[in-house]
Amino acid sequence: MSDESASGPDVAALISQAQLGDIAAFERLMAMYQTKIHSFARAFVSDPELASDVTQDAMLRIYRSLGGFRFQSSLQTWMFRIVRNIVLDHAKSRRSKERKREQPLDATPERDMGEATSNPEAVLLAHERKSQLWSALAEIPEAYRSVLVLADIQGMSYEEVAAIVETPVGTVKSRLNRGREALREVLLAKGGLGEGKRS
Repeated sequence: MSDESASGPDVAALISQAQLGDIAAFERLMAMYQTKIHSFARAFVSDPELASDVTQDAMLRIYRSLGGFRFQSSLQTWMFRIVRNIVLDHAKSRRSKERKREQPLDATPERDMGEATSNPEAVLLAHERKSQLWSALAEIPEAYRSVLVLADIQGMSYEEVAAIVETPVGTVKSRLNRGREALREVLLAKGGLGEGKRS
């Protein structure tokens, strides 16, 4: 079932309005997904400003391509295919320039690794854990990284992840298991987040 039908007629109506050139409708749609798009970009882009640029590029590409959306998949699946292509293009173009000089990430993914609280020590610990996790993610293969971010951080189903990365569900499950193990090994090697494997 698409996320449009699951969210009621309003989302489908917004899509139709945006396809007719209604900027306000498009902005409302992007307000629903911008944080997810930005979080996905941050898995592949170390520089915060560049991640924001990638997010803006993705939203512009989505806007220009929206007229071709035919409701054959969920809007989220369709958009994340576009986002994935853009972030991978940016990552490839910068890979030789940035040899893993990862910076701490300030964006908080939807399914985060520790919620900010009023306790300063807890906030600091949560930030350090996020930094360790995202730094470790940068060291595992892209094929694993994509499914880990989409499934474990964005909380998408196997079926939706499969549609985005354009591989069978069985392959997604296999990559997810291998990715979790690779991530756990990197985290253990770094001496942090020993529970890196997520269920």
